[in-house]
Amino acid sequence: MKFLFSALHFANYRNFESVVRALSARGHQVHLTADEPETFGGQALVECLAAECPGVTWGAMPLAIDEPWFPFAQKLRYALDYVRFLEPRYADVPKLRLRNINRTPRLVRWLTGGVGLALIGHRTVARAIQWLERSMPRSAATRAFLEAQAPDALVLTALTFSRSSALEQLKAARGLGIPVGAAIMSWDHLSSKALLHIAPDMTLVWNEVQQREAVDLHHLPTAAVVVTGAQCYDHWFEREPSRSRDEFCREMGLNPQRPFILYVCSTMSPAPTPLEPLFVKQWVEALRASADPALRDIGVLVRPHPERIKEWAEVNLDGIENVAVHGGTPIDVSSRNDYFDALAHSRAVVGLCTSAFLEAAIAGRPVLTLLLPAYRMHQDGMAHFRYLLNVAGGLLHTAPDLDAHLRQLSNVVTAPEGRDERNRRFLTAFVRPEGLDAPATPRFVEAVERLAHTPRHSDARFTAETTAQQLVGRMAAMTTSGVGRWLMMDAIDTARAESERDRADVKDQQQAVRTAYFDQKAQLRDAQSRERRQEQRAKAWAKLRRGLSARKQMARVKGGLKQLAGFRHQ
Repeated sequence: MKFLFSALHFANYRNFESVVRALSARGHQVHLTADEPETFGGQALVECLAAECPGVTWGAMPLAIDEPWFPFAQKLRYALDYVRFLEPRYADVPKLRLRNINRTPRLVRWLTGGVGLALIGHRTVARAIQWLERSMPRSAATRAFLEAQAPDALVLTALTFSRSSALEQLKAARGLGIPVGAAIMSWDHLSSKALLHIAPDMTLVWNEVQQREAVDLHHLPTAAVVVTGAQCYDHWFEREPSRSRDEFCREMGLNPQRPFILYVCSTMSPAPTPLEPLFVKQWVEALRASADPALRDIGVLVRPHPERIKEWAEVNLDGIENVAVHGGTPIDVSSRNDYFDALAHSRAVVGLCTSAFLEAAIAGRPVLTLLLPAYRMHQDGMAHFRYLLNVAGGLLHTAPDLDAHLRQLSNVVTAPEGRDERNRRFLTAFVRPEGLDAPATPRFVEAVERLAHTPRHSDARFTAETTAQQLVGRMAAMTTSGVGRWLMMDAIDTARAESERDRADVKDQQQAVRTAYFDQKAQLRDAQSRERRQEQRAKAWAKLRRGLSARKQMARVKGGLKQLAGFRHQ
């Protein structure tokens, strides 16, 4: 069989590498595609998979971005994300609305706020947006690509990303009768990303928590949601450190004679205040100022988040002894060794809100966090973070402030090493529902093989162009200029337009200054030219006058000579 996998970018395939390798080992063909370029090493990953696994190929996915209706479709999807989080169930997670409001057209913001909300209601707006989005024209390039690939099943790993082309692929596959599976890539994608308002044939999730999210939040049929476990973590369960603790500490610049704590940074959007690097420095300074000898000299290894490296530009920990900053995306052999060795050799893992907590649990490390007011929106304000607190009794050791956290940390680093029961319960419920010894990859592979055997039938709604599609296509064209464009502008568009106006004003001012400067120079040149011409005329006149005077004098001399000659003749 042939499977076509689609991702936002190739680096996402680090979450599905074990699946790709297993499908290849079972004799299947696998073609890997992606929408966007990235700088995390994704292309090297798929090149490696293609070189090592028979039947694995890779290439770019054609995008609908050049279609005239696509910008309108993109606006609708961002609007749908925003309207979704106006539901009462999300009242205590304001971050999701804040994160999406800047991408929401002003027309939708008006209709879902103030008078518009009272007269219409956000649910009516949501239904209208869903109808419009489903009625968008189809991407001919995507359909042609799927026809050429002719897969037995399409697996979408980015259907929860509004900016991806996965929805076009889903519609095209429905029109062609190709079975479609949505593979949920991470722990927060069903609770905080885009709505799956067009149901795939199968949705593959990690655990019963995500299964409930798929049914309750996305209204997917229970029978079509398959719990497989988190296949992306299988390779961490099987892994051993690549070097001794002493070797690792020396390479990282840490004191091998002292234990160390691993701090794993997060990706929080919108960016919190203070930025996480500033908090990390405060946290390290609190360790060094501690009266507890177990903490005062303990090593600290900080792993910045790959997408937040710029936030470290003005934060420097170099002057603090036995502290190192090191890490990158764990996508190749070397970076994975560094990452796992950091987890395995640490005495504890600390952070704010990151999926690295799950990998720390797999490595058997205790995981600690601080529930500070500055970061509450990114922690307790997000459903997926609450799972770390509540599922199977919770994973995290939490503290309300630095003092309580340091006491917890001291207890953890002085306790005997080994996986505790809290860790085991959480992993069994959230990562490997069939048991810690039961990997998820085989269940995922079996599920997509069943998907490929799904009876084929094309969906007429996604085949021929309908009257609704023609109407929506005309509406999309009307939003490219004039009032339609203005109504569909979001806060980012407005800021961009203002920035362009400001740049135009500055450019006009600079042009005016340049024009005045060159005008002044031209006037100066003209004045200097006039002065030179006047001087030249004066000189010429003086010369002429001198010439006339000389002729008169010569005439007088000649006249005198003639008179003298006449006297002599007399």
